[in-house]
Amino acid sequence: MDLRLSLAILSAKLASKLIRASGRGGGTALPGLVAQRVHPDVVSRVSSRLEDGVFLVSGTNGKTTTSRIIAECFVKDGYKVLHNRSGSNLVRGIASSLVDNSRISGMPTAELAVFEVDEASLPGVLSCLTPRSILLTNLFRDQLDRYGEIDTVRKRWVEVISKLPSEVTLIVNADDPSLVSIARQVNCRVIYYGLNDNEVAMHDLPHAADAVFCPDCGGGLLYSSVYVSHMGNYCCLNCGFSRPALDYEARGIQFNGVRSVSFELHHSQSILHLDLPLPGLYNVYNALAACSLVMEAGVEAYLVEQTIRSFEAAFGRFERVKVGDKQIVLALIKNPVGCNEVLRMFSYDDSTDPILIAINDNFADGRDVSWLWDADFEMLASRNSPFVVSGIRGADMALRLKYAGVDPSNIHLVERLEDALDRSLSLTSSGGELRVMPTYTAMLDLRRIMSSRGWVDPYWED
Repeated sequence: MDLRLSLAILSAKLASKLIRASGRGGGTALPGLVAQRVHPDVVSRVSSRLEDGVFLVSGTNGKTTTSRIIAECFVKDGYKVLHNRSGSNLVRGIASSLVDNSRISGMPTAELAVFEVDEASLPGVLSCLTPRSILLTNLFRDQLDRYGEIDTVRKRWVEVISKLPSEVTLIVNADDPSLVSIARQVNCRVIYYGLNDNEVAMHDLPHAADAVFCPDCGGGLLYSSVYVSHMGNYCCLNCGFSRPALDYEARGIQFNGVRSVSFELHHSQSILHLDLPLPGLYNVYNALAACSLVMEAGVEAYLVEQTIRSFEAAFGRFERVKVGDKQIVLALIKNPVGCNEVLRMFSYDDSTDPILIAINDNFADGRDVSWLWDADFEMLASRNSPFVVSGIRGADMALRLKYAGVDPSNIHLVERLEDALDRSLSLTSSGGELRVMPTYTAMLDLRRIMSSRGWVDPYWED
């Protein structure tokens, strides 16, 4: 037995219990930091003992939902799964998940692990472990003060992903040209997924599109269809760079308001009919990505269909909370692309119930909130409903709504988040739906308030 490893795990478990007992959090990050201080190789040592390997999910948007679908598919297939379900996705969060689900000896209690990984942390994670498979969802501008521009993250990814051994499988969103440029530089097996449905496509790039130039030669990309931001079917007329053939593709996409979406998954000679109880085109991407990974790992199609049909939203990702005869819908926003997709969902109906927007600028949110001016809040301009704004940067959000054309008499700035929640609920009709758009730490604050009132479980118990 490695006594230092055992000490690291024991120390981390103790730290986790103390944090949870104090009510100051879920102990999803600090225990991992403690373990790494005691044994710097704790991630490598414990993860290497997982019998069926490690599956990683990284990218700007969709990590939490995608990794949850993957984990639930593996559980449905009979595996014991270790998963950083709470969304703690830095190296220390992964270390926390590993030690929390291991015996003092360093043996994991699971057979495989599914980890969502912060895009800036992917190089650090790959320096600690060799995954069985990596899924790359997308690259968008996000927290420029932390990550820099897309090309900065892409170059860091190329450095580490190009060194992956041949036995690793790389699952890549073929609709994102930045990711395809990375995939063309690897030695391992690559699987591509994407959308193939002109009925739901746009034919012009939106304002918030990020990758409009060829990643190979710098020439302009020509799109025959656009789905979300810069994701679509593209080609470069200068060098010939184009979207590769799809191994897994979504067709026949049907939206069912703000509650669900259905689509056909085409792979080889098979077709799966999937009904996902989450709305939006970006959730089609999330589900398609997850299905691609688990089917490549050997999960049977009928188990995939069952998992998708019964899937419940991750906390804050179109999560629904019942409060009396009203419902709260939490939809996390953190960058222009994700925000625009939420706005698109909320603009599908003419509800007069309020929208609560809570904007923080803590480290986990990103200090720079200039992205609010890139998001298309103009979609809400014609909506005749109250807008309650709160959070550290609530005043900035109120100003943004005013410039978006929202009637100033409909904008209510409420400083304290708890008061803002109560005000919003008081304005929500009986049987109605309060829609909430929080940044990450504002979402945690809201769930803490709701948890204290018994409306939801603490997020680490979700």
